[in-house]
Amino acid sequence: MCGRYRRRSDKQRIAETFHVGMDLGELSLEPEDDIAPGSVQPVVLVDDMGEREIALMRWGFKLPDRHLFNARSEGIERASFWKDSFQERRCIVPADSFFEWSDTGQKKKAKYEIAIPGREPFGMAGLWKPWKNPKTDQWERTFAVITGEPNQLMQPVHDRMTTILDPRDYEEYLAASDRPPLHLLRILSPEQMRLKRVDEAEPTEAQMSLFGPEGS
Repeated sequence: MCGRYRRRSDKQRIAETFHVGMDLGELSLEPEDDIAPGSVQPVVLVDDMGEREIALMRWGFKLPDRHLFNARSEGIERASFWKDSFQERRCIVPADSFFEWSDTGQKKKAKYEIAIPGREPFGMAGLWKPWKNPKTDQWERTFAVITGEPNQLMQPVHDRMTTILDPRDYEEYLAASDRPPLHLLRILSPEQMRLKRVDEAEPTEAQMSLFGPEGS
C-alpha cells in the first residue's frame, strides 16, 4: 500500500531523471514532504504526440462505496475499474521516498520511511483516467499508484508494497503497446532499499485529505 510519499526533487530534476523535454516554464512545482491522497501531484506520461510530459493530476478516486488511490498489480489487466487505464493510460509517479505504518500491538503504529539511495527521484508505477470530481462537478485527470507483494525488507512492515520501476523500463512502461507490460511490475530487490523508522503517529482520517485511510 502507498498512503503517503515524499517528493523533494524539483521540476528540473524530475525532467532530467525521466527524460522529459517539455518547456517547464509554466509548470509550478514545489517539493513536498507529506503527500496525501486527494492532493494534486506531478506524473510523467506520454502525450498525444508521443513526447514525454509532466502533468499535474489528482491522486485518487472517491467512489460512492470506497476510496481508491492504489491499484493492486494482481489481475490489474482484468480488473473492471483499472484494465483500460493499464492498457492505455500508464504513468510514472516521481517520489524520493514513501511511508508505511506497521502494527506494533500498541496504541500507535510505527511509521517507516522507505527510500532508494542513489535514485532520487525514483519512479512508482502508476495509471490514470478521467474522473468527475464530486466536489466540483468537473472532469479532471486522476492517478493511482500500483502496489504488489512486499519484498523481504517490507514484509515485517506491511503486506503490500509500492511497485517501483527500474529506470531501464521507463520507456517501455510508458510506450503504447498491444499487450499491457505486466512483466515490468516486478518486486524491487530489498538490497536496493533503505528502511528507517520515523517517530510519528499514523495519520488520522482527517489528515488523509479528501479520501481517508482506505486503499488497496
